[in-house]
Amino acid sequence: MAPGGPGPRVGSAAEPFALTDVGGTVHRLEEFRGQWLLLVFHRHLG
Repeated sequence: MAPGGPGPRVGSAAEPFALTDVGGTVHRLEEFRGQWLLLVFHRHLG
């Protein structure tokens, strides 16, 4: 998916990705398969 593109379709599977938390631990989307997951993204204004 290209930046600025239309985005994923509702109900489609998310592309795999990994994020690092503030403690330095890497979390991968596949670790949460079959579970409810809420991701909150915010822009750091500093």
